[in-house]
Amino acid sequence: MDVRFWQGKLSVTADYYVKKTLGLLVAAPIPGIVGNNAPTVNGGNVQNSGLEMAFNWRDRVGELRYSVGTNFSYNQNEVTAINNAEGVLIGAGFSTYGTVSRAAVGFPIGYFWGLQTDGLFQNAGEVENYVNAEGDLIQPNAAPGDIRFVDLNNDGMISDADRTIIGNPTPDWTFGFNASAEWRQFDVSVFLQGALGHQLFNGTRRHDLTSSNMPVRFLDRWTGEGTSNDIPRIVASDPNGNFSSISDFYVEDGDFLRVKDVQLGYNLPQSLRQTLGLTQARFYIAVQNLFTFTDYNGFDPEIGARSALDIGIDRGIYPQARSWRFGANIVF
Repeated sequence: MDVRFWQGKLSVTADYYVKKTLGLLVAAPIPGIVGNNAPTVNGGNVQNSGLEMAFNWRDRVGELRYSVGTNFSYNQNEVTAINNAEGVLIGAGFSTYGTVSRAAVGFPIGYFWGLQTDGLFQNAGEVENYVNAEGDLIQPNAAPGDIRFVDLNNDGMISDADRTIIGNPTPDWTFGFNASAEWRQFDVSVFLQGALGHQLFNGTRRHDLTSSNMPVRFLDRWTGEGTSNDIPRIVASDPNGNFSSISDFYVEDGDFLRVKDVQLGYNLPQSLRQTLGLTQARFYIAVQNLFTFTDYNGFDPEIGARSALDIGIDRGIYPQARSWRFGANIVF
């Protein structure tokens, strides 16, 4: 749908879509004894459905001309078929810790798959009371300050059988905002973008390399009862698997709003251009990635994807730099 109102001052565009991808191309899971790269096969079907909308207003008030626009899209992603006996496609891995993502029918593609956590053990009593029906410790290697993992299948132990969906790397919402104005010789433009409703896997540090530096937020780690219920104690051996286990400890909110581009320009007056023998002369200053508002602790919330099954996994991807530009457009 495309409509215009008030002599074209307001324009509205709306699209509802259902996109079905049949025969998704993926690398086939093969045993290591094959000794060669995995072939590409048709692994399954995926459906994306949603709504895209854009609004734009253009007007003039005296010598001021301006334009304001916004666009947003809502998308739901779902795997509708998997072409193997298991009904699962194994996704990407992280470091030496194993598989991070997978695809299964009824779930978003490339969802994060791991253990759920339930805070930290604050004292020895909490460790000793976390037992199965036989009275055995569910986490026998745990100590105060370690992560408490959830025994989802209630079999009295923590294993891969307790892994579940712990995050969706595909945003529900993506949006943008742009505004521009011209007044006499001056002009200005602003562009913002963002995404909502998704998670990121923060794998920016190799925890198996114990000699490497920790992020500064680890200064707030558990050091005694009540000091933290989020960041576990730090020990070189990691007997409880706090860091070597794929869990929602690594999964963070990926929502962000970024001031992507701001530009301010000035056009020389016509009288001065004629004196200098110029047809056009505009000078400008611009900045990209001016600010990013996010709760994500990694370098950059715009992670992107390596493949359909490797989405939103941050392995220390180099962040987008803030850059300043100064320029001139001159026509003789």
